[in-house]
Amino acid sequence: MTENILYSFRRCPYAIRARWAILQTGINVNLREIDLRHKPEELLELSPKGTVPVLLTCNGEIIDESLDIIYWALDKSSKLTKKKDNDIETIDLIRENDRNFKYHLDRFKYASRYEDSDVKYNRSEAIKILYRWNNKLSLSANNSNNRNWLVAGQETIADWAIWPFVRQYYIADPMLFETNSNLEHLKGWLYYYLNHELFSLLMKKIPTWKKTDLPFNFGA
Repeated sequence: MTENILYSFRRCPYAIRARWAILQTGINVNLREIDLRHKPEELLELSPKGTVPVLLTCNGEIIDESLDIIYWALDKSSKLTKKKDNDIETIDLIRENDRNFKYHLDRFKYASRYEDSDVKYNRSEAIKILYRWNNKLSLSANNSNNRNWLVAGQETIADWAIWPFVRQYYIADPMLFETNSNLEHLKGWLYYYLNHELFSLLMKKIPTWKKTDLPFNFGA
């Protein structure tokens, strides 16, 4: 095999953060957009759990966790090693996002999917986490590049891994997010990604993949 193949779903935040890492590191992949209601056999053969993203590397390695794809992309990059921050604070932030924030986010954004979901409670718990992240960003407000980051005043995989989920919160209730004066640092941090020159490529709509399709090259 001579190409890296990435199975993805455009709106999935886990897939978004994997694609973001690929764009940031300058790697090229053959992107295959998946219909999660009709998962192709090729995806299920690689990863029976049937979630995205799933990466099949040109060396035949199967990587079916978004964070592992981010680390893979950084390992292939010679210019972004400083972002591969694996310290306790970074790990704890990503864990808080993937376990706690995602739990509450799903239960107010997709309340109908969860029996007896308390929308008000879950929205409140989610925003408490956003406040904590906003405070972390405020501590780096005076760093040398005038940009706020979650860890140690520099961009790390914590930022890459978390912003797609904050974007989901923003989409769920943009007015509440935009008018909340206690989220000023978080808003600026999120808008940096939403206004990034690569964002339109990141979120480009492509047809659902079929076996007969020509490869769709994805990368910066």
